[in-house]
Formats: sequence, C-alpha cells, structure tokens
Amino acid sequence: SYSYPMANESAPQAESKLSPIEVLRLERTKLTQDELAVRCGIPRSTYQRWIAGKTEAKLSLAQLKALGRELGIERLEDIPDDFSAR
Repeated sequence: SYSYPMANESAPQAESKLSPIEVLRLERTKLTQDELAVRCGIPRSTYQRWIAGKTEAKLSLAQLKALGRELGIERLEDIPDDFSAR
C-alpha cells in the first residue's frame, strides 16, 4: 500500500492514498483531472475510474502519447503499470 503526502499539507502524518498517475499529475503539471483527461482524449469519468481502481487503464496509442507528453514521461518504463491507488 502506497501513501503519498498531499501537496499542500506539511504535517508528516497528513497523508492520503493517491494513484501513481495522480502523483505524476500533481508533481509535474498544474492541470486538473478534467484538463489532463481532455488534453489526452480520455473521458473524465474513465480517468476517475482508472485512478479509483474501478477499471483497468486501457489507452489507445494516441492517448498514451498524449499522457506521456502532458506528464513529461520520456520512457515507457516510467509509466506506472497500474494507475489505481493501492
């Protein structure tokens, strides 16, 4: 189980479980979930199901390229295997 501190909280015990893809979005962009989804051609509800672990992320090649571009991912190995929080 991975726990990541919230971006605006400084107390070490103030942690929330975020999906790996959400951590990348928060660390590398100023985009909201909606903005990232739109820029990548992914329906917002689909993106939210992915990060909640309700459905497995299955991206088209165009969506994968856009997601990599938006998150500054240069190598396929840097894309999380699972988008959901654990």
